[in-house]
Amino acid sequence: MKTIRALVAPDAFKSSLSAKEAARHLAVGMATAPADYTTVECPIADGGEGTIAVLEGLGAHIHRTIVTSALGHPVPASWAALDGTAYVEVAQGSGAHHVPTHTAQTCLAATSTGVGELIAAALDAGHRRIVLTTGGSAVSDGGAGMLHALGAEFSPDDSGSAGGGSLSRIRGVDLSTMDPRLQEADITVAVDVRNPLLGDAGSAKTFAPQKGAGAREVELLEAGLARWAHLIDGSGRDRAHEAGAGASGGIGFAAMTALSGRRVEGADLVLDLLGIDALLGEADVVVTGEGSLDTQSLFGKAPLALAARAAARRIPTVVVAGRVELTPSQLAGHGVIASWSLVELAGSTEAALDDPGRWLQEAGRLVATRASQLT
Repeated sequence: MKTIRALVAPDAFKSSLSAKEAARHLAVGMATAPADYTTVECPIADGGEGTIAVLEGLGAHIHRTIVTSALGHPVPASWAALDGTAYVEVAQGSGAHHVPTHTAQTCLAATSTGVGELIAAALDAGHRRIVLTTGGSAVSDGGAGMLHALGAEFSPDDSGSAGGGSLSRIRGVDLSTMDPRLQEADITVAVDVRNPLLGDAGSAKTFAPQKGAGAREVELLEAGLARWAHLIDGSGRDRAHEAGAGASGGIGFAAMTALSGRRVEGADLVLDLLGIDALLGEADVVVTGEGSLDTQSLFGKAPLALAARAAARRIPTVVVAGRVELTPSQLAGHGVIASWSLVELAGSTEAALDDPGRWLQEAGRLVATRASQLT
């Protein structure tokens, strides 16, 4: 019997298991199948939440500090340094996990101040090449809090720096007061989504409801972000409508404009750092997944970015997710031959969340059995 070489490379199952834990459970489950497998575990990320953990696995030096959370409280946070580049994860500075309960009030008040503090920490350590990885944020402030932490001044003083809800009061922005070291910095913005800042597919209308906003709050945030965009980018470049400007509540927009950041796909950046193409060269099948495989997964998320690379090499991909909301035809268009949902295997969302490791191992067993027939 042929030994099948499997690359087991999931993203994190948010609020449940890290990417590393998910990979381990899948590999353990695959080992119980009758097929003959060798597995290589390679946790992945899309540049969003969990990227620092992946970098740590690559040998990055992790710097630990205290920053201002999305709701203004001091929280522990980390940033990474690898091969002379600093990696700042938005979720560390203004993560959704900083907000115990997402409400209309928290959505309006959440600020990206902590992200600016992490960038300042990287500058203090002497770094001038900085990668800002977006995703997993609680904010909808257009990156105003981040810029304020880096020295930008607003009129009135508290407009912008007090969360997305305060952007509707902003009358002026002075970026000339920002940290002069930023002029020497080469900043890359690794986006996890391709949404613009404004409009029907923009940050407020697409992501703010997930952060607690109702219809009234979405309208207020959209108007505030439009005002903010005009003040920050009144040059006619219209960066607010560029892909990725809506990442992390508009932090992508602020980084691409005020910080002159160069946009890259976060998933591709992480996959390249992991040397994924070399690993694919030794694989017969790819096993990947994440917490929810849905329409957002189609626009820059790591599992389908990996599946596309595998498909280019004619390597089949199977996916395991907490929930699978994409159709087989949508998945097939990205090179995915089969999918498993933990919710369906467990019988309910509650059962899947109660013991995700168990159901990932069961999915791994089923994946190994099915994939051995298809490779």
